[in-house]
Amino acid sequence: MKSKSWEVEIPYDWETLMLILSEPEKTLPFFPYFEKFEGGRVRFKVPRFIFNFGYEFELDVGIGRNEVIYTFRGERGILTVTFKMIGKKLRVTASWAGFGETFMGKPLENFTKGIAEAIREFCSSVACPVVKFHGSEGEVEHITPETAPALVKRVAMEFGKDFILEGEAEDGTYLAIMVKDGNLKELKIRQGMKESVIEADIPVIELGKEPFEGLPLDKKFKIRAKKV
Repeated sequence: MKSKSWEVEIPYDWETLMLILSEPEKTLPFFPYFEKFEGGRVRFKVPRFIFNFGYEFELDVGIGRNEVIYTFRGERGILTVTFKMIGKKLRVTASWAGFGETFMGKPLENFTKGIAEAIREFCSSVACPVVKFHGSEGEVEHITPETAPALVKRVAMEFGKDFILEGEAEDGTYLAIMVKDGNLKELKIRQGMKESVIEADIPVIELGKEPFEGLPLDKKFKIRAKKV
């Protein structure tokens, strides 16, 4: 068996982490090498040896004391991903038992690092300034460059890797955020006759405050989101 681990700081409690990990269908699309999740079967495609053409797995989720285990069973072997809280740190361990495990060191290292960082960022969405959010509509107020990324990550958890988030304030200010393939692609702001469009290509899980600095966000917005 080949195993690799990665740790990240998680300034949140176990209950918050459980909310994220208990819905793998929402977080798996943001894991490294992810290709498809359908009918309980997960497909990863890794540009390295045994995964060159992609392999499908059945997923089982096990929950214990301060620990969650994702077990992926496929024809070529078993991939196990363990999430364990150690103090304020999350340790992610990925183990591969099967064909070609000697060559899986680097892919497993990239896998654990990417997963740990994705989970950390989705946990940050608990800081999202959402007042109400039901179905595809909600309200936010006093968004800042610091809290806007959490809002986008919160919506990504619900709508996946392709969506448009729109907001309109009482004074008519219009905000639109487009995400495609898990990347922030466009920010649009319209105030009266003036419209600004900012193009980008930033992975949602790496999104920081920079794209939102200088934008008129400190208002109460009614928002709606839709898949594209």
